[in-house]
Amino acid sequence: METTYKEFMEAKVKSWADMKDRNVLKAAEKHKKRMKSGQVLGYTLAHDEFTIFHNEKEWNDAIKYAKDMKWIRVE
Repeated sequence: METTYKEFMEAKVKSWADMKDRNVLKAAEKHKKRMKSGQVLGYTLAHDEFTIFHNEKEWNDAIKYAKDMKWIRVE
């Protein structure tokens, strides 16, 4: 069975520290600049997109109820 690049990256990236894609890292910096105090920046490996959560509870709910999204917290 062949592994796609996307599947490979999902298996390899367990936390934000594992992220090596320069384009994703650059995009994260832009999102961080737009954030307000108390907000959490998340990145979903399933869809390769960022979401700014309003608070910790919203972030925790996303992890708890959307497990198939494979969220990682941007640090």
